[in-house]
Amino acid sequence: MQSLLSALLASVALLPAAVEAKGEGVGLWMEGQVSEVRAEGQGIRLVLTGRFWLQQYRGTEPSFVEVGSKPIPALLTQGRPFYAMTENWGGGSIRKSGALLSILQAAAASGKPVKLELADSRISFGRGGTLAVESAIVRRATDHALR
Repeated sequence: MQSLLSALLASVALLPAAVEAKGEGVGLWMEGQVSEVRAEGQGIRLVLTGRFWLQQYRGTEPSFVEVGSKPIPALLTQGRPFYAMTENWGGGSIRKSGALLSILQAAAASGKPVKLELADSRISFGRGGTLAVESAIVRRATDHALR
């Protein structure tokens, strides 16, 4: 009888169930025009003129907090894995090491805006509403050459 009950519980545990797709974590994003792009050791230093925002999901409902639109200095590293995304973010491609620097240099040269998804970030808030990204890993970025 106990083995029958154990088998029944095991089979119930294997049945498909509804699961929330989003967690309670916070996403960090930057979007805008980049300038002063240069390699610095393993990182990439740049200035982004645009916006920085935090996104959090509570179940399936997103909430956003946008922080300033002043120039944002940043020190970034390419994530592993790293995905280059189309302009509308409807598709993407995994890229090898060094691709982020090329993408950002091309965006700086063309003046086209780039969107960046950040992880493991250290953010500094200063006087007068200033913001700096002291370090962050880039998981995804807009690649205007990707079609």
